[in-house]
Amino acid sequence: MIIPKEFEGLQDLEAMLLTSMLGTFEALKEDLISIQQAESYWLSDFTAELFEEMKLSQEIIALIQEGVQLKDLQQFSQLYYEKLDNLISSSKQLIARYYTEYDDFSKNDIEITSILN
Repeated sequence: MIIPKEFEGLQDLEAMLLTSMLGTFEALKEDLISIQQAESYWLSDFTAELFEEMKLSQEIIALIQEGVQLKDLQQFSQLYYEKLDNLISSSKQLIARYYTEYDDFSKNDIEITSILN
């Protein structure tokens, strides 16, 4: 993965945000952080509103809005973890779309390295 020194557009920012959000969902699933900690990172209506103002992807905003619902599901353990699994899966699918061009770049590096050796 290539981490840009500057964001060339919203797409670079969105890709990094999605990666971080995935980490938050995974940490929740593994009970490494609390829902309150996740709320302080991403899962708040304020964050969704801010991202809307920034004109970020509606899919990212929808992920946050769905994540906000986790607090209400926490008392229903099975539903809580099912929702987390869905959020993790959705995050991965979105990330795959954003990083395809970086994967292609990495494959070209491998091919060039193989030729040189």
